[in-house]
Amino acid sequence: MHDFDHWAELYLTWAAMGGADPREIAYYRRLTDTADGPVADLGIGVGRLAAELKPRIGVDVSAAMLRAARERLGDGVRLIRADLADCELPEPAALQYCGQNTLNHLRREAVRDALACAFRNALPGGRLAFEVVQPRPERQKARDGVPRLRVWDERRAVWEVTRMLDKQGLEVEMVGLLETLDELRVVDRRYFPPIRMCMLTMAEIGTWARETGWEVESAHAGFTGEPLAPGSSTAVWCLRRPA
Repeated sequence: MHDFDHWAELYLTWAAMGGADPREIAYYRRLTDTADGPVADLGIGVGRLAAELKPRIGVDVSAAMLRAARERLGDGVRLIRADLADCELPEPAALQYCGQNTLNHLRREAVRDALACAFRNALPGGRLAFEVVQPRPERQKARDGVPRLRVWDERRAVWEVTRMLDKQGLEVEMVGLLETLDELRVVDRRYFPPIRMCMLTMAEIGTWARETGWEVESAHAGFTGEPLAPGSSTAVWCLRRPA
């Protein structure tokens, strides 16, 4: 069983409780609406973004996530179980996108391989769009081991706890927590096993993009075009394969 198989239930709960950022959906929708060919969701998970964007193809390494995606999306999306660092799409894509910090969940050495793989799967002129979390050591130190409430309603609350694994904040471990509530009292608490994340710098992404053949079309600190800097917490990249 893959680590993310254990997290499928938590991701489904989070998605059902409205954990999506409407700016994220709007950003990827603009790209899907202008894509001249097949669209692929890399790291489709439980189908949170795919339910909005209707890609033709969805890829994930977790069997449990793919089962949840199939139930959510029906038969309209071709689902493939594969590692993003070694995946062959059934047809070249005009757009591939990775939502919700998917690349941060790969091993650092596998991120470059995933960019190279996406390049091979792209049509000439095709795009790869994704968001990643960048390292911010001081902010991460302040949050180290502190539970963060991500989304909640009258019946449930979803938390995450991150722990730094190095002083530079390049590697972290994240634990999930799902609480069941009754009249705002916690009546059940379930922990989800730790998963690793690597924080990715803009220098790393820029270098790997060039090495694997991509051109950088845009790079911002958020979904609404904020300037990207090394100290930005989030980086939103759009790469293009030369025509």
